[in-house]
Amino acid sequence: MEKTLILYPAILMMILTLFLYVKNSLDNRKAIINKSIKFSYFKTYTGEVPDYVAVSRQTLKNQFELPIFFYFLISIILVFDKVSQLDIILSWIFVASRYLHCYIRLSSNKVLNRAKVFLLGILVLTAWWIIFLYNIL
Repeated sequence: MEKTLILYPAILMMILTLFLYVKNSLDNRKAIINKSIKFSYFKTYTGEVPDYVAVSRQTLKNQFELPIFFYFLISIILVFDKVSQLDIILSWIFVASRYLHCYIRLSSNKVLNRAKVFLLGILVLTAWWIIFLYNIL
């Protein structure tokens, strides 16, 4: 099996993060133009902001929380040259959960639905880590 296949899900995660940077910037710009927030808001990120700005910012911040463990695991798997079919499947499931989580948050933002998808992602990632550690140690 080609070990670089594990990089495709990671690349899609990076694309999602870059998309969210652009969206966040556009949302911030819109709020400034509409005078919904003052430019000084960005000094400390405190104060009242429209919901779409807060949601956009939080969605971007989320990409630097749980996905860090995903990137780290992929890096370690590549270093140890231990890429398996299961690794590729679990990585795609995790990435799909992150895309769905972002979609829910940026559209309906139904917390229960978002929580279910988040739980799926964290369970997949935790199981993947346990399997990796079991196989490597």
